[in-house]
Amino acid sequence: MLLEREGYQIVAECDTGVDCMQAVRTLEPDLVILDLGIPKLDGFSVIARLRAARVATRVLILTSNDSRSHAVRCLQAGAAGFLCKDDKLDELPTAVKAVLSGYTYFPQVVVSQLYETAGAAAEPAENASEISKLSDRELTILGLLAKGMSNLEIAETLMISHKTVSTYKVRLMQKLNTPNMVSLIKLAERNGIPLS
Repeated sequence: MLLEREGYQIVAECDTGVDCMQAVRTLEPDLVILDLGIPKLDGFSVIARLRAARVATRVLILTSNDSRSHAVRCLQAGAAGFLCKDDKLDELPTAVKAVLSGYTYFPQVVVSQLYETAGAAAEPAENASEISKLSDRELTILGLLAKGMSNLEIAETLMISHKTVSTYKVRLMQKLNTPNMVSLIKLAERNGIPLS
């Protein structure tokens, strides 16, 4: 409603990343407003597939996760903008206008983080450097684990086998140096994960 009041035409709404990809192929929208935590194909995978397909559609991330590391990751992945749902939604039309005009729209702290030394912007969260080294898929699975999803639920959401999920869990505990799942989930929550 907010965007339609500003004169924008909404051509589709999708519940999953797979549906989003199909809609982009069929409708060729100028802009996709994307949540990171969508099922079946997470937001990072959608961005990667859109880039690989070389479509002209630009991506604006709208998520409830305001973690700086996720905003940076979205910028690096190829998104044109990042907004947190917890911010005032009246900022959305401004972000949409900027992105459709060919600009990027990211929180200033994200831009600063890319150009300044790590200590200059703000105190880093615990294990933030290790989390920033995770692959997009590892970060997605960590977020789903932190939401309390089981291996089977994660497997169904991401369309992978539950054994693959188990492998990721072990790899995450090794990479983040956590002795068990409880520690892994607590670490994730302290760093602004899960995605949603």
